Amino acid sequence: MDLNEASALVTGAGRGIGRAVALALGRKGVSVTAVSRTAADLDSLLGEIEASGGRGLAFGGDVRDASVTEGAVATAVDRFGGLQILVNNAGVGAFANVEDTSDEDWDRIIGTNLTAVFRLTRAALPHLSRRGGHVFMISSLAGVNPIAGMAAYCASKAALDHFSASLMLEVRHRGVKVTTIAPGSVDTSFAGVPPAADTSWMLTAEDIAATVIDLLEARDGAHLSRLEMRPARPQKR
Repeated sequence: MDLNEASALVTGAGRGIGRAVALALGRKGVSVTAVSRTAADLDSLLGEIEASGGRGLAFGGDVRDASVTEGAVATAVDRFGGLQILVNNAGVGAFANVEDTSDEDWDRIIGTNLTAVFRLTRAALPHLSRRGGHVFMISSLAGVNPIAGMAAYCASKAALDHFSASLMLEVRHRGVKVTTIAPGSVDTSFAGVPPAADTSWMLTAEDIAATVIDLLEARDGAHLSRLEMRPARPQKR
């Protein structure tokens, strides 16, 4: 893929992994449509992308809203003439045992981590198939390693993994790659680590972003469909 001529849509782009991925793509010359609920985060991100010589577009909204997912894809295609890269990164979680998990939290987690991914991907596929595209699913090792107190989150990521694998089998013959990236501990606010804790052992958001770039620059005939990432040296207990 020629990144200088590519267009990408990144969800959850305001912070953490999404922000790092959007910045890395912009620095490579990719035109980035950044989706986030927080306007201030998007303004800051676009400023950095443009300062590096890249092109960016902000699209604010909650990906659980079907009009947001469809509108973001349509806007990216209209503004940049197509769409070659989709990064499904937006994700939420909650720390609660099953008996303490509310219907609202369950719906919020499944709606963000799974249903929104389905809608975005469905809307993007016709455009991704035109010149060969790449879909990235930012999952988690929690999808294969159950965690007490995070049943809803683990269930959403396990379902995302299977959705991604099925999608890959459906679209690989159309020149569309689907890669699931499943990180372990990443030093972002999502990890719920106390501010004073030592996080030097963790993966960084930039590690994930660099991996996305590496995969995009791989030979067209090579398709890495799943990648698990862990800190090189886990925290000592």
